[in-house]
Amino acid sequence: MNIRQKTLLEKLKKLGTLSIEEEADHFSVSTMTIRRDIQLFEEHGLAIRTHGGAVPRVNDPSQLFIQAKSTEAQKHIAAKTIELISPGSTIMLSTGTTTLEVARQLATSSLQLSVVTNSLPIAATLYQTQIQVILTGGTLRSNSLDLTGPVTEKNIDEYYIDTLITGCDGAIAQEGFFTKDMNLAEMEKKSVKKSRKVIVTTESHKFNNPSFVKFASTKEVSVLVTDKKISDNDKHILASAGMKVFAC
Repeated sequence: MNIRQKTLLEKLKKLGTLSIEEEADHFSVSTMTIRRDIQLFEEHGLAIRTHGGAVPRVNDPSQLFIQAKSTEAQKHIAAKTIELISPGSTIMLSTGTTTLEVARQLATSSLQLSVVTNSLPIAATLYQTQIQVILTGGTLRSNSLDLTGPVTEKNIDEYYIDTLITGCDGAIAQEGFFTKDMNLAEMEKKSVKKSRKVIVTTESHKFNNPSFVKFASTKEVSVLVTDKKISDNDKHILASAGMKVFAC
């Protein structure tokens, strides 16, 4: 491997994901060059390609639930999000690194809740806590430890959800929130419609960076919890749409 590829592989192991566009910009090379690097990793059993990037291939089952550490921004976002959860309510925690941090902090809280989730790492995090955990069921994705598909969507119809807490892969203040995965988008759309209140938890760098599929419009989201770097213009647009914005 050349120096770029070695650097990419180390970053993949450390962060648990790679974005083709971000790495092409970082190394000042074409996206095709990064795609070929990822293909090399895949051929050697080191990575799995995703839409727009890659995740590491885990060959040791004992390593499956070892997740990347949360950023300081994610920790602050999660702490604020927990303040917004009503005791005794039923919430849905969708898959994602920020929602996983919410689960980590819920696990050490005194809140009595029911949590519906499609994320196996979130379910594992809440194992042996006072929180009742309900898995949605569905098809396990090949590149992520979460469940999607028709079974997931059908099962969500059976639940009453007080609050949905979800993340996103991209956002535009005037339009809404996006994800990279078509199947995940369908599940998220169903979750948004089934929930009385929708909270999006995400770092501000996701704004003005739309992803593949929109799963929620700005008007469908009740609350955004993000970091202090969100622009005043984005905050104004979101507030004008009726959304509460907390910048932690």
